[in-house]
Amino acid sequence: MWGSSLIMCKLSQFFPYYTLHTSAMFLTFVEFDRACLLRSRWFKKNIAQPRIALIVSILLLICFFAIDGFLFGLGFETSTYNNSTGTVQTKISCFYSLNTDFYNFYVYPYIMMHLAIMYIIPFSIIVISTLLTIKKLFVGQISTNNQLARSAYRNRRISFMLLIMCLAYIICTLPNRLCFSVFKDQIMGHDYTDTVLLGSNTLMYARNAINIFFLSISVPEFREDVNKLFLKCIRKAPNENEVMQRTQQTRQTTIRNNNQ
Repeated sequence: MWGSSLIMCKLSQFFPYYTLHTSAMFLTFVEFDRACLLRSRWFKKNIAQPRIALIVSILLLICFFAIDGFLFGLGFETSTYNNSTGTVQTKISCFYSLNTDFYNFYVYPYIMMHLAIMYIIPFSIIVISTLLTIKKLFVGQISTNNQLARSAYRNRRISFMLLIMCLAYIICTLPNRLCFSVFKDQIMGHDYTDTVLLGSNTLMYARNAINIFFLSISVPEFREDVNKLFLKCIRKAPNENEVMQRTQQTRQTTIRNNNQ
């Protein structure tokens, strides 16, 4: 599949696992953060800060790089001499290793780690956090104070958006899990194996685009942060007047949404 490119083979082994693991865990932390914000003032004051979020993000990226980094050790190159043509033919084997112990670790222990990171841990935390959020926002009494009522409406809107994101995560991830467990014998070792696995993996990546879409339409502050990040990347940071104007527009949009 990869011709004579061993480095592409190794990259194809590492990045699918790495990106799927990090995206799943980031969504899990977002849902956990939302539940804690609604139930703990101490968490909101001391933990829910940009600096802490940056530190946690970096630690997650480093942690999963360490976990998935061993995948660079898989894949090897073999060369055979073709007597009929007088040339040396090179073959790349991905997801295999000549080291038996190394390959056995990938076959069972690492797959179990993948199962925990991709499914068990995120699903457990997401379900618990979602139930806590629903109990806080939808079961509690409705405030008669207009300001508190608008705040509660905004919280419910954002929490409902997170709930949809979690459902999208489950729906987009389930086919991949079914391919590797329930229908493994019917899928593996056939001509259509690569097509089915590619489709299930593509569906898992689609959940990230779905999550960004929900965030964009539900949270004006998210659009503002993305815009600032984009301008910063192209080195066209807005001046002070532009920042104030956009902040005012964001507040007006938030007020209109709360009054709807």
